[in-house]
Amino acid sequence: MPKRADFAKDRRTKGRNLSSAVQELAQLANTIAEQQGIDLQAQLIEIAHRDAGARRQLAERLQQSVVPLLIDKARPGGIGSCVLVRVDSAFFAFTAAHVIREAGTSRLLAPSEGKGGKLLPLPQCNAYLSSSRNRNDLDVGVLALKSNELGAFEQRVFLTDAEIDQNDLPDDGGPESFSFVLGYPASRTQIKVSKEARFIDIKAFNCSTSPVSAAEYLQEDMAQSDHVLLDFDHKEMIIGGNRVTPPKLQGASGGGIFQISRNTMKGPLVAIATQNRQDSRLIAGTRLKHFLAMARELMASSSPGLFR
Repeated sequence: MPKRADFAKDRRTKGRNLSSAVQELAQLANTIAEQQGIDLQAQLIEIAHRDAGARRQLAERLQQSVVPLLIDKARPGGIGSCVLVRVDSAFFAFTAAHVIREAGTSRLLAPSEGKGGKLLPLPQCNAYLSSSRNRNDLDVGVLALKSNELGAFEQRVFLTDAEIDQNDLPDDGGPESFSFVLGYPASRTQIKVSKEARFIDIKAFNCSTSPVSAAEYLQEDMAQSDHVLLDFDHKEMIIGGNRVTPPKLQGASGGGIFQISRNTMKGPLVAIATQNRQDSRLIAGTRLKHFLAMARELMASSSPGLFR
């Protein structure tokens, strides 16, 4: 049996070498700038703050459409995430099928606002799930919502048109774009609930990353035509120049994977997150085309009152 290639180690080494090269270039440029009376360091700090601010605004905007799901119990607990999408005139919540299966018959709750708010029960809806349960399952879960009974999603933003990947975009948009993941880990350090008032303060997880090579799809036994694999080395997370430990991603399943333009800080939803493969240092997602296909099939075959 051939030995598994350590792609994560290769990515880590390349990343560190690139960081070192960038630092050397920055030091050289700073020396030249000082000779010319230019405060390059101050300019670089300003650019870094501006970039961090733009990504923070991106996360806050997308939090209006990417929603945490919690189980209704004495102390509500996170179980997953979902993304709100409008296809033509119909409203849906896309999530991982395993999130709905794990919830079983429990009532699900969602906060009324992007940063939290009052916990409300999900509106009455029909759940449709992919049937397979093997390791490489497409893991597609679609909640069909009625337009006049959106309940907890009433004040939310449903992605539509150019905000969703209608054409199954290529993984790598080149240096002008990056992959952006947003979801809600279920860790108690990320969720605070006021039991009496049923208000919740919840922290979203987000990261900027990039797709991996076709060789990694082969090693992971995942079809690139169906899935998205993204670099996520939880031991190499750098924020503000410091290495940090991210929360465990349980609960982020069902969150959104977006392809974002560096120039406009906008871009479509391209996949729904389904797995964190820690050993391989990867986040896996199912391409959006499978969710859209299920939604359109439901629209074509449903009774007239399903979405109204």
